[in-house]
Amino acid sequence: MTLPGRDLFEFWRLVLGSICTIYALVIAARSLWGWLVYFSGMDRSVSMARQYLVVQLLRLRIRRFSGELLRIALWTGVLIYLLRLHIE
Repeated sequence: MTLPGRDLFEFWRLVLGSICTIYALVIAARSLWGWLVYFSGMDRSVSMARQYLVVQLLRLRIRRFSGELLRIALWTGVLIYLLRLHIE
């Protein structure tokens, strides 16, 4: 069972991948919005947590994580390469 020039499974995979991607983006955006609303509160404990978070983010050193970031970039490149090979 094929569509003109397309396999039915390929179409199903494209639709399912698109739906899952949109769902994941919506859930991530809602979670981020929830955290932003929480940290915008004026309560003393929320204010202290917000200041603690800012201090921890300022203390973060990219050099310590450069090896991990390089590995992530490498594996992302391998994944993109394999996907391009699969599409062709």
